Parts: sequence; structure tokens; C-alpha cells
Amino acid sequence: MLKIGDFSRLSQISIRMLRHYDELGLLIPESTDPFTGYRYYGEAQLSDARKISMLKAMGFPLAEIVGILAIFEDSEQLRPYLLRQRRLRRRRKFCGANSVFWKTHWGESERMNGI
Repeated sequence: MLKIGDFSRLSQISIRMLRHYDELGLLIPESTDPFTGYRYYGEAQLSDARKISMLKAMGFPLAEIVGILAIFEDSEQLRPYLLRQRRLRRRRKFCGANSVFWKTHWGESERMNGI
């Protein structure tokens, strides 16, 4: 078992965020001292912490990460989902950028006329 400070250093997630993740049910400590409220994490939870950090870095909001991790417990199951999401996000980004381009350079009315 790792104290919250040790787990924080190893996972590179602040103690404040670990407490927040606990409140959200995202990363619940393996045990909590009933008298002090001190949190203890298992070494196996480091892989969950890495998944959370990776998903956050990809731009997923915490509420969505909770759902993703509930559905995909195994990293091999998660991989195809993430690849599909990356493709969708790229398409949305391209379409959004393309829309901004048209509005900026030709205006909405010309775009509608196919010019």
C-alpha cells in the first residue's frame, strides 16, 4: 500500500487531484483510515492513474473518463475506442477549421452559393 503522497509522486498526479478523483469515483483509494481519513492506494492502481492522465491529455473531460473506464477495464479493449475517437476528433477539427476558413475568406452567403 502506498500513502497518498507516495502515490502522488509515482503517478505524477497532485494530492489535490487524487482527492478530487476519489470524490468523483474515478480513482478510489484501496483503503481509507477511518480515524484520520488518510488515503492509501495499491500499486496496481498506478495503471489506472496512467490511463486517467492519458485520457485527460487527449482532451476527454473527467465525467467522460469515468464512463470510459467503467466500460473498458482492459487497455486492449480501450485502444480501438481511442483510435476511433481520435479519428472523429480530427474530422470535427478539420470540418470546424474548414467552416472558419469559408466564413473568414468568403462569408457565409458565398459559401452557401457554392463559390
